[in-house]
Amino acid sequence: MRFDFRRKQSGFVLAVSMIFLVVMTMLAVTSIKKATLDEKVSFNLRAQDLAFQAAERALRFCESMLFLTPGNSKMCKKRVGDDNDPKVPGNATDVMLGFPMQWANMDNWKDVPGPNSAIRLSGLDSVPGVAAQPQCMLERWDVPGDRPDRDTSNPWVITARGVGSVNTGVVWLQAVIRCGNY
Repeated sequence: MRFDFRRKQSGFVLAVSMIFLVVMTMLAVTSIKKATLDEKVSFNLRAQDLAFQAAERALRFCESMLFLTPGNSKMCKKRVGDDNDPKVPGNATDVMLGFPMQWANMDNWKDVPGPNSAIRLSGLDSVPGVAAQPQCMLERWDVPGDRPDRDTSNPWVITARGVGSVNTGVVWLQAVIRCGNY
């Protein structure tokens, strides 16, 4: 009796191999997509951290423009000139109405000189690896009902803007510095 192997094979091994190959390909593609996504997340976290560090540096830079030594007769006065000090009218019923808002005007953050323009860090104060150098702005907060001695009572609002390694990674920081005895 002669046995014919060709007639008895139905291609079962080929079908199983093809299914196994498709499953392995899907696993490989999923792994590549996950690795790419993880890399993008890491890049964005780094860009955000760099932007935060740049904004922090700008904040400290603008703080250094004020005399903050206790007992100093110039305490809470600007070290250079008195530009960038807009007079914002206050309202006794709502203190926040007197909150300085020049920082909210995006035109003040462009590199165009003006009385309310932000200060862009440069030279030794610059931050390497960022898409744009950090900026900061000093503004007086005319608090309604506060003491008339404007030089030592009304606080300064410092706003800083930092950009990370890409233009879309931006961090804003604000600090309020109030000097004097209360």
